[in-house]
Amino acid sequence: MNARSHPIFRRNGLRLAAIAVLAPGLGLAASALPFATPAAQAASCPNNTLCTWQNSDYTGTQWNLGEIGRLPGYWWYVGSAENDQISSLWFNSASGAYAYVAKDCPADSQWTWIDGQGKNSNLANAEWPNLTSMNDSISAYAIGVSGQASPEFPAHGSRVDGGC
Repeated sequence: MNARSHPIFRRNGLRLAAIAVLAPGLGLAASALPFATPAAQAASCPNNTLCTWQNSDYTGTQWNLGEIGRLPGYWWYVGSAENDQISSLWFNSASGAYAYVAKDCPADSQWTWIDGQGKNSNLANAEWPNLTSMNDSISAYAIGVSGQASPEFPAHGSRVDGGC
């Protein structure tokens, strides 16, 4: 070892020792920081809205799919950012409506419904009727009309207005 490498080694050794001493304290400080739990994020979903997230456990980018500007009871394209990116969802409805999701737009036989307060924190554990994974494969959604007695396949919306 030459004379120039020794001080650098010693300084690195001191840095490593300092990190080793401070690491447990840093870990405690990091774990004490407040953060929103996945359940709290999902519970903040607006009424009559299908809230979706890019990642499981209601994390990552959140997209709220609702009735604003959309007729209830019709299929709509989820949007280019959301298309085939949804990994968890929560439908918040106290009105007796159902939410619907479909693998394709226009919707075909690969669709399912979600009742009010229905949720799934990890779509990797869910399957379409053809037994393929629902994870990262939703392209269409619908919000049913209030007070539905049972789920019914929504009508196809106007393609010009973003419907399926």
